Amino acid sequence: MSAFSEVARRASAGEAVALATVIETVGSAPAEPAMRMAVGAAGRLAGTVGGGRVEAAVLERSLEALRTGRAEVLSFTLDDDLADEGGLLCGGTVRILVERVDPPAAWAVRAAELRARGRRAALVARLGERVAHEILEGDLALPYLKGEEPRLEGNVFVEPLLAPRCIVVGVGHVGRAVARVAHESGLLVAAVEDRPAEAARASCDEVICAPLEEGLARAAPGPDDFVVVTTRAHGLDLRCVRAALLSPARYVGLLASRKKAEVIRAALAREGVEATRLHAPVGLDLAAKSAGEIAVSIVAQLIKVRRLGRGDR
Repeated sequence: MSAFSEVARRASAGEAVALATVIETVGSAPAEPAMRMAVGAAGRLAGTVGGGRVEAAVLERSLEALRTGRAEVLSFTLDDDLADEGGLLCGGTVRILVERVDPPAAWAVRAAELRARGRRAALVARLGERVAHEILEGDLALPYLKGEEPRLEGNVFVEPLLAPRCIVVGVGHVGRAVARVAHESGLLVAAVEDRPAEAARASCDEVICAPLEEGLARAAPGPDDFVVVTTRAHGLDLRCVRAALLSPARYVGLLASRKKAEVIRAALAREGVEATRLHAPVGLDLAAKSAGEIAVSIVAQLIKVRRLGRGDR
C-alpha cells in the first residue's frame, strides 16, 4: 500500500499519522521527489524515503512530529556520516518534509482517489510550521501539469498527479505481454478487446470488451496516455490507429512490419490524417522475436518517450 493510501485509510478511521515526503534532491541520492513514508505511533506504516540511515533519522523525526504537530524540513548531505554499512556513499543531498496529518485529511484522501482513477490534477503544499495542502483540478491544475516531475518552487512543493495509461488495443499474445510489462513499469493499463474469450484472459486495471473503435473511444485516451495497437487484422489496425491519432493521446504505436507500416501511413495520408505521432513499427529496435521480447521493446519506447520526450528507435 502506498503512503498516500495509508494516510487516507487512517484518516478515514479518525487516526493521525506522520507523513515524510522527499521534496528535493541534488546530485546522486537514493530517493526521488514525492517519495513518501507514512508513520504511525508504532513506527513505519507504508512507503519509503530511500532507506538506510537517512530513513532511520526521518522515522525518529516523524514520531516527534506526530507528538508535537510541528512540521519541519530536514536536509541531509549523504557523506561519511550517513554512509551505509558497506561504506557506500551517494554524495548528494536530500530534503524531506515531515508533518503530522490529522483527520479528515481531505486533501490526502482526494489525492489517493485521483491517483487510483488516473485523473489529472496537482497537489500543492505550501511549507511552514503548518503545511497548507491544496488539490487543484481542471483548468486550475493546467499550469502545474507541463511535466510529470514533482518540484520545489521556493517554499511551495508542486506535485503533478498524473497517472499515464498504456491502452492496449487488441490483447492477443503480444498485447497481453505488453500489458504485463507496462504494468510492471508503473503505468496503469487498459485493454480494449472485442473477443470475450481474449478479453477474459487480460489482466489489467481496466478491460473494455467492445468493438475496438468503440472500446477505444470509451477508454478516452488523454494527453498523458500511450496507445498501442496490436490487433489481428489490417483493417482493424487502420481504423484503430486513425481513431488514436485523432485523440489527444501522447503516443500512438502500431505493431506492424515495415511494409505494413508504409501501407497504413499511405492510407492515413490519403485521408488527411496527420501521422507524425505514429510509431510504426512500434518499439525500440532490439531484434526482438518472442512476445515477451517484443513487449519489452515496446514498453522501453514508451519509457523513452515518457522520460526523454522522444521515441527514436
